[in-house]
Amino acid sequence: MKSYPLDIESVGEDTYIVMSRGHHDLELYMTEAVKERPRWCLGGPEHVWVKTVPGRGTYASFYHFVPEGTRGAWPATYCYEYGDGYERYNGMSEERAQ
Repeated sequence: MKSYPLDIESVGEDTYIVMSRGHHDLELYMTEAVKERPRWCLGGPEHVWVKTVPGRGTYASFYHFVPEGTRGAWPATYCYEYGDGYERYNGMSEERAQ
């Protein structure tokens, strides 16, 4: 299987979403994601399979989650704004959460 470097990219529009190609260690991934996007309240990390399809209009491409083994799919590690565990990953205190 191909190895990918950890490279956090913003892929969301209305919601803060970040992704990196490859299935990375979730704790390491979250450490880097929060470091790069400290105010985004990121959580819910997971390993997914993604297929890139051509975009329309102002979008060059779109990403779709697909089952493993789908032709043209690649592994990714993904998380999003206010995903499960965001408080822990972002070190939020009671005062900061209010």
